[in-house]
Amino acid sequence: MGMEMAREKTMGLKREKTLGLKREKTVGIQREKTTFDRSRRRLTQSVIRNTDFSKDAFKVDRVFVGDMTIECPSTAKIVRIFTSSTFTDTMHERNKWMTDAYPRIKRFCQEKGYDFQVVDMRWGVRDEANDEHTATELCLKELKLCQKLSTGPNFVSLLSHKYGYRSLQRVIDAEEFETLLSAIEDDHSKEILNKWFQRDNNSVPPIYVLSPISKLIPDFLSADKEKKKAAKQQWWDEGDLMQEALEQAALKALGEENARNYVISVTEREVQMGMLEAEKPGVECIWIKRKINNIENIESSWQLSRYIECLGDDEKWQKPRRLMEELREKRMSKILPSENILHYSVNWTEKGIDPDFAEHKEYLSKMTEGFIDLMCSKIDSAITEHSKSHKVDPLYEECIEHTLFCQTKCENFYGREDTLQKIKEYIYGDSNNTLVVHGLSGSGKTSIVAKCAQLIPTWLKSGAAIMIRFIGTTPNSSNIASMLASLTKQIKLVYARDTKVPEELNELVQEFQRCLEYASQSHPLIIILDSLDQIDSSHNARQLTWLPTRLPAYVKFIVSTLEEEEYQCFQKLQTFVSNENMIAVPKLPADDVSGIVNKWLSNQRRCLTDVQMQILLKSFDSCPLPLYLKLSFDEACRWQSYASASDTVLQKTIRDSINSLYKRLEVSHGEKLVSRALGYLTAARNGLSESELEDILSCDEDVLNDVYMYWTPPLRRLPPLLLVRLRTDLQQYLVEREADGVRVMNWYHRQFIEAARARYCTKDKASFLHSQLADFFSGKWADGSKKPYTDKAGKSDSSDRHCVSQPLQFGDTYNIRKMNSLPFHRLYAGDLTKLKEECLCNFEFLQTKLAAISIREMVDDYDHARRIFPKDQQLNLIGDALQLSEDDMIYDPFMFPGQMLDRLAGEKDVADFLKQCESCTNLYLRPNQEVLVKPGGQLLVAMAGHRGPVRSLDLKKNGKVAVTCCEDGDDEIRTWDVQTCRMLRCYEELGTEPHFVSFINNDEHILIQFAGAIKVITEEGSIMYSIETPTPMYQLCVAGKGKSVIGIFTERTVELYDATNGRKIDSSKFTSDAITFGAEGINAGSDQFMVVTDTTQQHLAIFSLKSRSFVGAGQVMTSDADGEYMSIDALTISANEKQVYFTDSWTNDIRTLDIAKFEEVSVKKGSTDDYTLSYHVSHDGKKLYFSSHKEFVIMDLSSGKKEYLISHPCNITDVRTADLKKVVTITEDTCVRVWDVTKPVKEGDILKYCLGYNIWNMKTLPNPRYVAILFKRSEKQNNPDFSFGVYDVAKNRIVREAQLKESPSVLIVLDDKYAILNMGSRRLKIVDMDTMTVHSSFEGKINNQEDSGHVVKDGTGIVIRSRNQHNLKLYDIESGKTKTIFRGESSLCKISKFVCSQSGDLILAKVSDGPIIVYDITSNTKTVIHTKNLGVKDLGDKMCVSSSDHRVVVSGEKDVVCSGEKNREHVAFIWDSKKRCVIAELLDKEYFFKYMTKENRKGLSISVDDVMCVNGTDIVSAHDDYIMRVWDLMSGDLLHRLMGHSSNIEMYCIEEGNFFVTYGCWEEENALRLWDATSFTCVASFKLDHPIVRASICSDGRSFVTYTVNPARVVHWKLHGNEPMVDLFLEKETFEGELTVDLDLQDEADYDEDPGDIDSDFGDTDKEDVDDYDEEEDDDDDDYT
Repeated sequence: MGMEMAREKTMGLKREKTLGLKREKTVGIQREKTTFDRSRRRLTQSVIRNTDFSKDAFKVDRVFVGDMTIECPSTAKIVRIFTSSTFTDTMHERNKWMTDAYPRIKRFCQEKGYDFQVVDMRWGVRDEANDEHTATELCLKELKLCQKLSTGPNFVSLLSHKYGYRSLQRVIDAEEFETLLSAIEDDHSKEILNKWFQRDNNSVPPIYVLSPISKLIPDFLSADKEKKKAAKQQWWDEGDLMQEALEQAALKALGEENARNYVISVTEREVQMGMLEAEKPGVECIWIKRKINNIENIESSWQLSRYIECLGDDEKWQKPRRLMEELREKRMSKILPSENILHYSVNWTEKGIDPDFAEHKEYLSKMTEGFIDLMCSKIDSAITEHSKSHKVDPLYEECIEHTLFCQTKCENFYGREDTLQKIKEYIYGDSNNTLVVHGLSGSGKTSIVAKCAQLIPTWLKSGAAIMIRFIGTTPNSSNIASMLASLTKQIKLVYARDTKVPEELNELVQEFQRCLEYASQSHPLIIILDSLDQIDSSHNARQLTWLPTRLPAYVKFIVSTLEEEEYQCFQKLQTFVSNENMIAVPKLPADDVSGIVNKWLSNQRRCLTDVQMQILLKSFDSCPLPLYLKLSFDEACRWQSYASASDTVLQKTIRDSINSLYKRLEVSHGEKLVSRALGYLTAARNGLSESELEDILSCDEDVLNDVYMYWTPPLRRLPPLLLVRLRTDLQQYLVEREADGVRVMNWYHRQFIEAARARYCTKDKASFLHSQLADFFSGKWADGSKKPYTDKAGKSDSSDRHCVSQPLQFGDTYNIRKMNSLPFHRLYAGDLTKLKEECLCNFEFLQTKLAAISIREMVDDYDHARRIFPKDQQLNLIGDALQLSEDDMIYDPFMFPGQMLDRLAGEKDVADFLKQCESCTNLYLRPNQEVLVKPGGQLLVAMAGHRGPVRSLDLKKNGKVAVTCCEDGDDEIRTWDVQTCRMLRCYEELGTEPHFVSFINNDEHILIQFAGAIKVITEEGSIMYSIETPTPMYQLCVAGKGKSVIGIFTERTVELYDATNGRKIDSSKFTSDAITFGAEGINAGSDQFMVVTDTTQQHLAIFSLKSRSFVGAGQVMTSDADGEYMSIDALTISANEKQVYFTDSWTNDIRTLDIAKFEEVSVKKGSTDDYTLSYHVSHDGKKLYFSSHKEFVIMDLSSGKKEYLISHPCNITDVRTADLKKVVTITEDTCVRVWDVTKPVKEGDILKYCLGYNIWNMKTLPNPRYVAILFKRSEKQNNPDFSFGVYDVAKNRIVREAQLKESPSVLIVLDDKYAILNMGSRRLKIVDMDTMTVHSSFEGKINNQEDSGHVVKDGTGIVIRSRNQHNLKLYDIESGKTKTIFRGESSLCKISKFVCSQSGDLILAKVSDGPIIVYDITSNTKTVIHTKNLGVKDLGDKMCVSSSDHRVVVSGEKDVVCSGEKNREHVAFIWDSKKRCVIAELLDKEYFFKYMTKENRKGLSISVDDVMCVNGTDIVSAHDDYIMRVWDLMSGDLLHRLMGHSSNIEMYCIEEGNFFVTYGCWEEENALRLWDATSFTCVASFKLDHPIVRASICSDGRSFVTYTVNPARVVHWKLHGNEPMVDLFLEKETFEGELTVDLDLQDEADYDEDPGDIDSDFGDTDKEDVDDYDEEEDDDDDDYT
């Protein structure tokens, strides 16, 4: 399509023809981006793509480049302590810690961003644990885990006087056991040992295993109390006998040192491992050393035996006392620093430690406080030290997680040589397509790709970067946005680029695909994504539009997926991946199966009997999947060599194997505990940490009543050992990973999830599980809240469960676990009320989540909730409002209250939510009128993605998918799902400067017109063909059935191409010389015809595809009666292909041309208020639709009736619809908008406070309540309804209005009563704003283009340019006389700009193409600043004047040198007008050198765009890099860099104000920011839907006003929150009542000359400036009067 003609309609009715698509936005807004500015980012991207960064690449940690051999450090941010003690003597201490210490320490850790976990194994040991003899092993295993994971303390001993229990070893080496047995002389002891210990030859080496108690004494687990008691006594008797026999035999046969295993207590074992063998006991260990005075001499009793060994014969209790004394005084005291030992002494009571006894109560409190203080101190030091030596980087932690998972999967890998070879060939090959590994669930895909990642470095000689993600194993790999963000950042880091990544998903996809270009021959890039089917389906992730269909050179992409259709991925991959790149995972060969089993057995130090091996291998035939083999192997590993046939049975399917595992766990651990624990784990959003699961189970009364069946612990919580035992039995089927900053457990394979969901999370159970999880994350039972319960006996009570607190923030750390989990679980619990109260209608929750995470997750929360509760009005309103503000929240999440209060104003359904917003204590900006688009109206969504104005749009015939390209700013083509309002795909690297896009070939392919070529691609992005275009001077037209023909019109020729294959099919020449085709024209196509304008856009030519010839041509437009040039600006072909409809955008008359006769058959009168750019006909041929200004117009072709629909924020450039209901529009901004025009328009109060069409000037009054404005009510150009008014900002209405005959160009406010205006006579008048009458006139005249003036000399005079703008003149306000002429520098050079100081003593004037002049009114002197004074090439007009010390800021262009290379920059300078010298050059050298040393420095510049003085002592400058800089006025030192804007910056201030305002004025930002003028911090921001013209700070220095055009509105802005609010109603009401008058500002005498006027600057005001100023000929200093 050729470049379209567009014309502007200006205020003065002047009409200009332009050659571009771009039109001036609205009257009154004159912001333009230069070609360099607008293309700056595109140039940068181009340089990045073509720059080799290999010299800096790979200078990163090996984990980032995919080294799978490294030893991964722990990334867990955990403080995990093991509390070691004997049970009976420390119960009260540990209970006190549970209630008082642990919650405070946990809160302390959370504020540091750490989790806190306690392992206390001393209570809640069920008989099942004793039955299996696993308690001691579990304790030591947990202790080892604490040492591995904990930052800082990991071992706390409460060892006092009691030595503790000595347990039998569960497993003894066979050789050692037989040695011991031979050393035992007592036959009865031997008999008992042989009875209980059995030899297991399946262990390598063989072992003797202590049998479970219940196997030989079944009543040990009996429900009969008496039988149980007798069974326990039998076990204790036989166990003591065996313990004594083994101890004596060990001392005799093994020697004293080796016999210690059979001598020492469980507690000493813990101390040995946790303290005596600790790497850093001073960092890791704490000892609470309690002494009970004189306890050794107290008379023996049962109570005393709970605190020290004292019962039985002397040797029985004296021996443990000796061992205790040695342990305490000779070993622990010597190894542990004194500061790690807290000493306490207490006296004995009959109850031992008695919390009700005053002394003991005080001891418990002091001991607890001491413990807390010491723990917090140790933790703080450890975290500080840890942060110095460990990376605190989410990306690093993410890579570590996947590296660890990969290493785990490779540990037991065996075989698969054929599959690995195919992958190796792909890596070596030249395929630019993705490789897909696919197969059934459990077929071994994950292990294959993991092994692949490990092998690739050995395959490739060059240093490849390998980036692997096992999707779903971490939160950041579970959804598309976080996974792509993580990968993109990793690629940028490895290849030495800026690691910042976009927030917005569409931009992120584009950035990710662009980053693939960084790969090079020396540093190729391999990306491996396992389990695509596990990716969250939100954002259409499984449609794989984010996955590149063509890979750049040196990039390989390997993915794995399931094949089932329900997961969508495999079927989508088949559409763009070739068959040779599809690798189906084959069945394991028999040799591989045997080899795998033998390797696994070797790793486990196990073997099987021949019969058992055959059972295992044969079972694989029934289900030949690796996962089944693994499950069967795990079961076989439990078989002893003496196992019976009934104990060696395997299941036949994966699901049966998993269910068998679950059933075994239920028998071993209790059905209720297992079903709930695994149910919670499976239902949880992102897994659960061990402490979370313990807390949740501690609030489950069914579980507690079950485990408390025979015994009730001191606290109503789940005994920790129960969960430890269960986790140990499940360990190999769980993965530990980081989620939301917490280390969590989750299932390692989908099959376990599905089996657990079917078994434990059925529909009747899921709601309860989610409700319990939600209660936990809400903190319902935390912070001392007692939870009611009814125990097994039916007794009701309540108790504190000591669950972790769940605030939204722990200090400066966000509780992301709560924010992600709570809404999820309330939703799936079906609890809509609490979902809204706690989350989705809770302002504090939403604001915190926005600040902590991002808007994407929050929008997803609403999407999920609205799918389940589609009719809830509150969710719909807030969800829609958030969707409309999505881009705004990415920009600044703290503008949330202001955005919601505006978008939802007046919505009664969310009144409570709005009250919450209003009471927000965060500072936020809020306008006094509604300025944003409302949810629930016609606008459904504004889809961001492009980085410049959208240039071309097309829509599929079914209306479901749109395609767009960008005018400039990026070269990407994007497709959009119109139904879900999401971007589908971004296509890049296809070409540069796309002009036009269109669906072709029955909407199956996309045509793109670039600057030098036409390309056609599939929807997956593959290029089908290209058509080279040797000249840019052509028009492109798409026509034919289903858009199957491409026509290229050049000069007088048309060439036709088959759109399906790109082959040229015909060429035809136009015989007449009257018509020439070129880029400057428009066209339309249909099934049979192509209709094209010539370059003048006054002639039409009709080409028939059937006859392959021109069937009509001629001139259809001429100039109008006034001689104005008329051209065709829009055209289309009727549905029946018999007529052409066309129009011009001036008259907008709808003309109909008969194709067969080539004659105009009708004209429907249009409106000059329209501005038609594009015509389209509805599918039924009855309606014509087009865009006009900001509206979508539908016209009935039979009646001519028009409907004006859509209230757009800016002018529409094209519009498409399939059904005239859902409409897609593009405009001059970066968004693609989707509308539903059947919905009512929701204007809010936009029209309520509308003043008309245009405001072209506004000034604040000294009373901050009022502004003076010049405005026009009517949009009609020929209606001169100009007005001057005083607007009461508090009341939002005009209180004084003077209706004028023409528009003044000058508006100067003198005070609260008087203002100065001018008229066509060019004479200034003082107007009394209260009466709206002329008070007085000034003598002489001003220039007819003058639009500025400044009050000076304490309000007694005004300065304005002279009649011909060569000088400045000072008027005396009281007399109206010209008091002084400030001479310029040449009669040929005009003053282009001047500014004054706040006091009016200094004037700074820029001479066009000449110097800068400083006028000092007080001393009657002037100083001329030349280029040589500043050392610049040219002087600029960026300047400001300070009120202090005669300092001014000027600017100029100079060459700045870096490493011998010059770069032209616009630089500001501080000039001392008294000393006449430069004080400082305001050049940010650090950033200049930073930009200059970048390979991709194009577009990065520190050139100054604007300067202003604030607070009398500082200068603020705005720059091309969108950074503002603050400079010290006296020294020129750079004080601050103010970040935040992302486009060109306009700045507004008053020098003594508390704040200043900046405005990012380009369409892609369109945001206001308010800054503290003292601290220079951004206090608040607000992103707008509609652009403003300008802002002005009110005289109170604390609020500001803005104005807009079309509609014309004045809006007052003020801070809300903690800051004291501005209340304009407290200001004096200067203008009472309302007044409207007609005011004529000129009479005949105004045109006469004043003989006494000293302004002699006469001449032709239209004369062009002459650039012949010679600075050497003029004196720098003279009297200017």
